[in-house]
Amino acid sequence: MVSIGYDWSGAARWQTGLFRLTQSTADRTVQMLFAEETINRRSSSLHRGWAYYMRSASVLLRGLMAGFVLSPLGVGAEPPKIERLFPPGGQRGTVVEAKVTGTPGDGPVQVWSDPAQISFVFGEKQDTVTVTIPDDATPGLHWLRFHNEHGATDLKPFIVGLVGEVAETEPNNKPGEAQAVELPHATVNGVLEKTGEVDTFAVSLKTGQTLVVTMLANRDLGSPMDAVLQLLDSAGTVVVQNDDDHGFDPQLVFDVPTDGTYFVRTFAFPSAPNSTIRLAGAATYVYRLTMTIGPVIDHTVPAVVNSGNDAEVFAHGWNLSEEQESFHIPKFQRTSFVLSEGLTLPTSVAAVDHVSAAETNDPQALQIPSSVTGVIATAGETDTHQFAAAKGQKLTFRADARSMYSPLDPVLKVTAEDGKLLKAADDVSRSDLDSQALVTIPADGVYTATVTDRFNSGGARFVYVLTCTETKTTFQPTLKGNAFVLPVDKPLEIPVTIARDKGFAEKFAVTIEGLPEGIVCEPVHSEKEGDSAKEVTLKITRGETAAAFSGPVTIVCTPEESKQPVTAESPIQNSKMTTSRIWLTVIVPPAKEAPAESKEDAESE
Repeated sequence: MVSIGYDWSGAARWQTGLFRLTQSTADRTVQMLFAEETINRRSSSLHRGWAYYMRSASVLLRGLMAGFVLSPLGVGAEPPKIERLFPPGGQRGTVVEAKVTGTPGDGPVQVWSDPAQISFVFGEKQDTVTVTIPDDATPGLHWLRFHNEHGATDLKPFIVGLVGEVAETEPNNKPGEAQAVELPHATVNGVLEKTGEVDTFAVSLKTGQTLVVTMLANRDLGSPMDAVLQLLDSAGTVVVQNDDDHGFDPQLVFDVPTDGTYFVRTFAFPSAPNSTIRLAGAATYVYRLTMTIGPVIDHTVPAVVNSGNDAEVFAHGWNLSEEQESFHIPKFQRTSFVLSEGLTLPTSVAAVDHVSAAETNDPQALQIPSSVTGVIATAGETDTHQFAAAKGQKLTFRADARSMYSPLDPVLKVTAEDGKLLKAADDVSRSDLDSQALVTIPADGVYTATVTDRFNSGGARFVYVLTCTETKTTFQPTLKGNAFVLPVDKPLEIPVTIARDKGFAEKFAVTIEGLPEGIVCEPVHSEKEGDSAKEVTLKITRGETAAAFSGPVTIVCTPEESKQPVTAESPIQNSKMTTSRIWLTVIVPPAKEAPAESKEDAESE
């Protein structure tokens, strides 16, 4: 880690001229005073007063110059404004030289990562960084935050991969210019950096092989692109194409019919539609394109496991060996478990705190709470699951599919034993295409929840997770940002917006955990009703013992009755994800100037 320097040459020349101007003005003032004193000097008292004037002018000049030296033009006070690294990832067990886009700010820049596994060392010119990825680094998405003594960036993504990586090289717009990529697998780090750009890669394939091509761009890297993937044969004919598979990111799978050279081609449109009808590109259109004939998992059954127990999951995907068709997952205390051994791409299995099962051929009686993983394997298929419930019981049924990148658009229905429909649900919202049904049970009995596809489609990848739980009132505190600075001259105020759901009506305290010594934030309360039920404001102040600080803190809300704490979440820039790891920077006041000499001190001389 090296300090990020400041170019003092221009500032020094500016300050030198300013000093001369200020000094000249002060000299003329002193000369005028001296002339007046010469004319009117009539006593030693006036002589002593003259000495005081001289020292006062000197102190004034020093004060002026000190003020200019401490100004932003003299000493910077800029936080880092790093936008991204390129490449945006690397293979574990390797060292990556990455280019920095943005500015590092003033003073030493550091990198915080979650999980804390990767190390970073900036180059002398601060436009590159050496990234060391250990052999045991967790595959997948890591979050980075660049910070210095003046502030911090939002979280930035970095991907740890499992296979060798190469950089995209230009020109590669046409099949005749295609960049050759060696299989069985490789990840290409590329950019569609200008309007109309197309990137093309050549791969050699043999009959019977299955090629899997997956792009990572919009969903984790935050690239504002809606990419398209095409596979062309040796004659330049498009044999398979895919647009949106994992959200806006495409994926294609191809069973090779004949030996030959094939071309993987990609281009993009803006992820936010506009009035133009043309291929788009920009420096922000960054992607990672993995091409492989090796093992790739599409999903597991079950897709979620109870984190408190060991579990066995069955893998479904492409090019999997017999040993890779099932995996043992030990109990763990995290939100997900990553499968990576022998795979080309990592796969995460989510954790739940209740029973999780796989569907059976016959309707199965499931306990509450529980989750069941199913697949709508054929067109028009309807899966049926049964739950025993009591009169007055309030239950929440939810079918997740699109959020797991399944092509299934789930429709959920809950019916009573007599066949009466209690609830039918489709999309939760325009941004949430999964379904959820809240039901109050009318009588004791066995109730049925069914899942089908909205368009009566089906297939091996149409996986879903149906979860049934007791309906609980909830709330979610949110913040507009996730990096804050406590300035020198005033308190820091952080508004916390509160969304109360399903009738939540408890009073709760809002506090900050992880504050350094000398930094104070008194708890505030969100009442059951009124303005504070919707928003409260935390006020952070510094005490006399406060020191410089730069690190993560957590805003915690604790209800008076249930005592179940909830952490405040903040959106991550260019991402659909949120974080509870809020960053706080405490700026240290500048060192105080030595006190100026008093009139009595001047007169004594």
